Amino acid sequence: MHFPLIYTGRRFFFFTFVVEDRRPRLSRLVRGEKYPTLLPRGERIQACWQHLHDVNACFTSSNYVIMPDHVHLLLMVNATEEFRFNPLIFARWFQKLTAIAQSPDDAVALMRRSAPRRWDAVDVAAEAGLLEPGPSILHEETIPWSENVWVNVSLNSRQLSSIRRYIKMNPARAFWKVDHPDLFRLCRSLKHPILNPAYTWSAIGDITLLASPFLFLVRLTRKKTLQELEPEIEAHLERARLGWMPVCGFISPGEREFERRLKAIPNTRWIKTVPYGLPDRYDPSVEDSQWIACGRQLILSSFNTADYPPFQITRAGCLLMNERILQMVEATQ
Repeated sequence: MHFPLIYTGRRFFFFTFVVEDRRPRLSRLVRGEKYPTLLPRGERIQACWQHLHDVNACFTSSNYVIMPDHVHLLLMVNATEEFRFNPLIFARWFQKLTAIAQSPDDAVALMRRSAPRRWDAVDVAAEAGLLEPGPSILHEETIPWSENVWVNVSLNSRQLSSIRRYIKMNPARAFWKVDHPDLFRLCRSLKHPILNPAYTWSAIGDITLLASPFLFLVRLTRKKTLQELEPEIEAHLERARLGWMPVCGFISPGEREFERRLKAIPNTRWIKTVPYGLPDRYDPSVEDSQWIACGRQLILSSFNTADYPPFQITRAGCLLMNERILQMVEATQ
């Protein structure tokens, strides 16, 4: 993101802070436990997060999770014309505050004393340090935060629901990745007999799904209602029940309805294609991670990120995607 960015009105901000070099300094994951077990550094972060409203009435702490090497924080801000908000000022202040080695109670006291007078700009020399990374001198309980800060801004209701579920399921997803590292490794420059080498292929999930001789394309138009598409959906589901493997973008309403019903059928597997390039640090959604972990789904892309940026769905990209899926399916027959 390019800062400074100034916001007013009611908005949600989804922050991700990462410990330098991904060192597990904040918590421990314990199998069978719903939440991570916090270490002293993690307890400090939790105390500050839970007392944010004391700093400013415009702040409401929402969902959060403190993982061993990173944190996810969902903050609601009710900003007004008098109270304008720059998320980078907040991020650097919160990082510096929590990085200092101190007890949770001392951290909360410091938080109340050190809050910037303005949250939309650095207005005095003393506050200029907020824009710099955290302390470089390491202490036993210091948190060496990475300089990188990830921020998602102004989420709609659907995104907000997904973010909250993402935060809640983060510990479980961590174990899925530990238990199935081969399935969660992003494959670049993927080559396979059924994949056209003229395109840039990448994938995450069970690559062996490409070896199935029973792939079939599912493409359901937006021009028909779900009721009109019902015969096609049921025909596709019947093939899946017999062991055929659907390949689909799951983008149109009909395709999403097919996906919902497909997942309820035992032992079905499928290939999900996307009309954009997969980024290097691709992190599947909670739902996708669940199906990847049990070997039932492969996510496949035939695009590069330079021409087709991650997560940007365009009509042109969808048409190309379907053409390439059809070529791939025909190569198995």
